[in-house]
Amino acid sequence: MTLLSTPAMASSVLSETQRSDALWYADKWFDFAKLRAEGATGKGVKVAVIDQVLNPDVPELRGANVTVKGTTCVDPRTKKPAQIVSSDPKLAEHGTNVVSMLVGNGKAGDGGAGARGIAPDAEVWFYGIGALSDAKSCTVQDPTVKPGGIDLTRDIYMSDATSEHPSVMENVKGLSTFDPTSMAARAAIRDGADVISLSVSGGAAPDWYHAVAEAQIAGVPIVVGTGNPDEGFRLVGGPSNMNGVVPISAVDSDGAQIKGPESGTTGVGSTSMAFAAPGQNLLGVGTADEWGPSSISGTSYATPLVAGGIALGLQKYPEASAFQVLQGLVRTTGKGAVHEPVWADEHMGYGYANPAGMLATDVAKFPNENPLFVTSLEDPRCHLRGFSGEVDSEGEWNCSWSTGPFPAGVGLLKAVKAGEKSAVNNTGQPAWSPYSKEAKPGAPKGAEPVALLAGLPMWAWVLVGIGALVLIGAVVAIVAVTASNRKRAARLQHDAAGDVSGGVAPGHSVPVPTDSKLPGGTS
Repeated sequence: MTLLSTPAMASSVLSETQRSDALWYADKWFDFAKLRAEGATGKGVKVAVIDQVLNPDVPELRGANVTVKGTTCVDPRTKKPAQIVSSDPKLAEHGTNVVSMLVGNGKAGDGGAGARGIAPDAEVWFYGIGALSDAKSCTVQDPTVKPGGIDLTRDIYMSDATSEHPSVMENVKGLSTFDPTSMAARAAIRDGADVISLSVSGGAAPDWYHAVAEAQIAGVPIVVGTGNPDEGFRLVGGPSNMNGVVPISAVDSDGAQIKGPESGTTGVGSTSMAFAAPGQNLLGVGTADEWGPSSISGTSYATPLVAGGIALGLQKYPEASAFQVLQGLVRTTGKGAVHEPVWADEHMGYGYANPAGMLATDVAKFPNENPLFVTSLEDPRCHLRGFSGEVDSEGEWNCSWSTGPFPAGVGLLKAVKAGEKSAVNNTGQPAWSPYSKEAKPGAPKGAEPVALLAGLPMWAWVLVGIGALVLIGAVVAIVAVTASNRKRAARLQHDAAGDVSGGVAPGHSVPVPTDSKLPGGTS
């Protein structure tokens, strides 16, 4: 299982004119000034960022409400947790740029313009996996488990999430492992995050099925960047094609999908793409070489802009759920007028995300359900590209929208976590788990049925295809999936990409929704 880092686009510190041009996403596209005038700042909303390393001391993050929650990675040799806070730009530029798109204050260290975030008063929780070079093999830990609480590395593990006949296994000995990114997502959900922003990608599909199912149960959107141009891989690991997540593509100031400088092609996209958002020549806080106002590009930075937009909706409509905010976003793409959702393709999804349009309509009137989660094979989104929309002979859903998880698995996991159903052991027999209502067998009489004490799992795992979703680089994802999933997952990826490695060939138009006008730009 191979990991190659994906370095950011190099750029020297920008002049004031260049900085102004790179603030197009804030001034011309989303119109941050108007959002602020209307009180939209994200105050009171908790956004979890899952990334590598953070430098919280850059000038653009002064005054921001950022909490470093912990790391999911421990060095198996030294037993030391991964370093996730650093002033070294080689380690921290990616994660710090991501956070700046959420809560950047707009002021650089030289007194000039700096990176601006879409939700400057949101509370950011940072979950780090550490440097990619160190994360190739590490011991995974629950980063925020409390004494006496449930250690997520030793609770339960969902199996066959894509099937009509899923199971939830007991995992109290930690024999089934999670990768660090999906473990961070599980921790963020448990800790009470309102929305998750994910700009690193990797992990075996079964790990993410479990985490995505927990997000669906908790009503927490996972906003995830999709593959960038010139990355040249079919991403099977990671959640970007999974049912109910919020995949994001990146566009330039004219609304065109970003293209790789090497191939001139767009990225692969996602079979369940949600939105397109700004991701080309944005004003960031630094590169791998130095800190300072810099040009950054990639879906990594479009992702937090959408996550921050969801935070704005949750702030304005505190009685609404995050899924109702998503309902508003899919109905106000483009110029922002309310319309019926129209899904275009694997690159544009429902169109250009327009938080201002969503904020202008009462999202509490929309259904309290995730518009990106397919609940039935009768859904037209299951019948694209020749997929049958039926259950196959092995009990697997044949749905073009996603590889899973599907309702049966989500429902079973919810019941087990509520103590309404039992987990099973490896022979399929009922087994105790930390969520069981009865006390653990062998526990002292009168003992409460609470979780095992916190502790590090003592196994090592091999990282699967984690990479930062920046514009330039190569990621090779070799993913272990169950035999029943492998064929369909590969077909989904092939159909999403077509016959061109890296995406749509130069000169080929990408369809857009009916209301495809740019949020703040020209039509």
